[in-house]
Amino acid sequence: MPYRILTIEDDLLIAEDLRFKLEQLGYVVVGNARSGEEAIKKTKDFTPEIIIADILIEGDLDGVETVTRIYQFHRCPVIYLTANSESVTVKKAMQTHPAAFLIKPFKISEFTINIDLAIANFKSKNQPYEPSSDAIFVPDNFLYHKVYKKDIIYVEADGAYVKVITETKNYQLTTNLKTFIAQFDHPNFYRVSRKHLINTSKVDRINGNMLYLKGKETEFPITISKPQRAEILSKFEIIRTKG
Repeated sequence: MPYRILTIEDDLLIAEDLRFKLEQLGYVVVGNARSGEEAIKKTKDFTPEIIIADILIEGDLDGVETVTRIYQFHRCPVIYLTANSESVTVKKAMQTHPAAFLIKPFKISEFTINIDLAIANFKSKNQPYEPSSDAIFVPDNFLYHKVYKKDIIYVEADGAYVKVITETKNYQLTTNLKTFIAQFDHPNFYRVSRKHLINTSKVDRINGNMLYLKGKETEFPITISKPQRAEILSKFEIIRTKG
């Protein structure tokens, strides 16, 4: 059975484009809401399996506040739409633990990837934690490639993309670092600057504000944030000497 989706979008042209793209991919769009109040009513009427919500919509409730109200009586994966990945509202949206984000303008290929991620993330967050979660699946040329977290050396922000640097291959994903981190969890990983999330187990040398990460054949120098230097270095067991 195809997933039933409710869209929340106050721009009718964008809403119609969303409906067309989703139905092309085989999903069922049960309706579109142009305001928070309408979205709450349609959620009660149709109990959608997925909600795709624009963060900024007209009315007394924005997209984030609408989802917060809906979560009081109905839980399902939510994908947010936004034109600005760094806005204050996006930071507020993170508090509702969305399953995924789509940055406008978006491509039709991104829908399948993000809806699948939304379902997978929602299921994993609503099931008991299993320590076997040692890998992620990353999109690459319309396929998902299994990447073991232990093989990731670091993740680097690059504008509207992130680069995942591994022992064997690099991947470029259409997302920002904050959104990636929200969907990625591992105790060995730590964000050391605005641009870099590193695998601390790959750190081979420390020199001042530089960390040197060890790959199979290459060493990767990473500059750490000066204000956070003490906090970052506390993640490592450093032997202090008197000299």
